[in-house]
Parts: sequence; C-alpha cells; structure tokens
Amino acid sequence: MDREIIENAYKTFVEKRLMNSISMQKLKQVLFHLEGSTENLYQQLPMVQTGAQINHDTSHTADQIDLHSHVFYEILFVCRGQNVQYLWNNNRYRLQKGDIMLIPPGVTHRPVFSGEFTEPYERYALWIDPDFFHSHASQFPELNYALEQCRLADSGLLRSTNATYSGLYAGFHTLWLEQEGQRFGWEAAVALGAIHLMIHISRTFYYRNTSVAKTETRSLFDDVFQYIDTHLCEKLTLDHVASQFHVSSSTISHMFRKQLDVSFYHCVIQRRLIHSKNKILQGTALQDVWESCGFPDYSSFYRLFKKEYGMSPREFRMLNMHKPDSG
Repeated sequence: MDREIIENAYKTFVEKRLMNSISMQKLKQVLFHLEGSTENLYQQLPMVQTGAQINHDTSHTADQIDLHSHVFYEILFVCRGQNVQYLWNNNRYRLQKGDIMLIPPGVTHRPVFSGEFTEPYERYALWIDPDFFHSHASQFPELNYALEQCRLADSGLLRSTNATYSGLYAGFHTLWLEQEGQRFGWEAAVALGAIHLMIHISRTFYYRNTSVAKTETRSLFDDVFQYIDTHLCEKLTLDHVASQFHVSSSTISHMFRKQLDVSFYHCVIQRRLIHSKNKILQGTALQDVWESCGFPDYSSFYRLFKKEYGMSPREFRMLNMHKPDSG
C-alpha cells in the first residue's frame, strides 16, 4: 500500500476524531476498504503528533502482526492478556498484566499469540520521537535510566509489582485521556506527560519496584531465529539452516508457521528489510546496504523494500534523514 494513502487515512481519523485517538481495528477496516494490506500496518504508521503520542489497542483474536521496527521509541504497557509472548530482537518473553516493554528505534519486535484467548490482549503503546526524548535526556540523564539498564541487560521487558501497577496504569491512561479530549494544549500535555512517565518508569526501576524480566526458556525456535539474525548477509536456505540444527526442513518450516504464522523465507526477508532500514538510518550508502543485508542484487532489495514499506529506500532515507541515532 502507498504510504501516502496510509498517512492520509490515519490523519483523517485523528483530525475528524472518528475514533478515540487511534483505534487499530477501525483503521484496519478503512485500509481494507482501500484495498490495502493491513499485515504491515504497524511498521508503516507514522507519528502525526509532535514529541509523543499514545495508542490504545485491544486484540480479541490472534491478530497478524509481522516482525517490524520503528524510527521512534515505543513504550508498551500491558493492561491485560494471557497466552501472549513477545519477540524483542532475539529474546522471547511471556507477557503478563503490568509489564512494560521498552522498544528503542530499530529494534525488531512483534507479539506471538501462543494459545487460545482466555481474555483480550489490551495495551497502551506510547510513541516518543527520538529527537524530542534525547533533547530532554541530555539535560536530565535520569530519563534514560530504565532504557540504559535494559540495554546493559540486553532485555526489553520490565516487570512491575502489583503495588506499582495502578500508578503506571494511571500514567498511561492520563495521557490517553488528554489525547482523546484534545482540549487546549493537549499536544503539549501528551508530549511532556510522556517525559514525566519515563521518569516514573525509571524511578520505579531504580527503587526496585520494577525489575528486568527473564526470557522464556530457549527453544529450537529461539536458536534458529538467532542464527538467522547473525547470518543475514549469507545465503540462507531452509535446507542449510535445518542441517545446522540437525533437523528436517519440514520441522523448521512447520515451526515458523506455528510460532509466527509466516514461512521461514518470509521471516528471513523481514529480518533483512528491518536490518536494511537500520543501515539506512545509520547513514550507510544505499549501494552498500543490499549486499550487507543478504539481498542478491539491488533490484530485488528495491522491489521488496518498496512492497513492505510503501516507499523506495531513497525515499525512506530522505524522510528520516533528520533523525539522528534512529538505528
């Protein structure tokens, strides 16, 4: 789908307030009528507010959300949900109520629905522009405390205690109400409220009211997923990867269908495209990107990139070239 169509549909929803801020379900319905794909919705949605914006979404079924990354920070707060796992780079977590997922720009992520839905998966997703965040964090380093501790631990998930859940929920919900109400000064209130919420998250971590969550016990899927990530620049075939782990090709193929509801090759392409996005944001010349990400030639890279993101690699670079440290 053309990015301009997505942005126009999205902005129309926000401006006309046909939804409470951002309702993914309603937006998907609009895009469906526009004959657009909704599988890649999350990685194509732009930020339309200055500084920060907050999204609220509830999944009643196992929505198909592809692996993706953003050029901004995403802070995910889980309100409720069972049988939901989450991929964060090469780590896999089982989510529970009160969890906070800290997702920096460029980090690959997606939910994995691992069983029957016993209750809806409800979450807030706070998006923060990197330039806006870094300008405040440079003056107040405490803002970056939780993110930095997670980086050092190679983790993206903070687990809150029952005692801290209500305060965290109130923080996210207050931003949601500001954005929904759109009273005078609401955009400033959301942006500055996001900074205050990041202080609150860092403070709860500093005083041990939240902790870095443990990953799920590693499985064959996790090992194969990491192998793909560390060998992206090489030729990755199903048979070759299966031989590396001494299993059959059908075992690998079935595993990816079961875990991610996509094929092995689709997952490889997604990882290469996300890696190429990060390379572009880091300033790598376009002629060097495709080879370092494992594409056979530039034309294949160009075609797949435009199909996935609705714009050419050059257009993506021009759109985001003003954003430093986005990889």
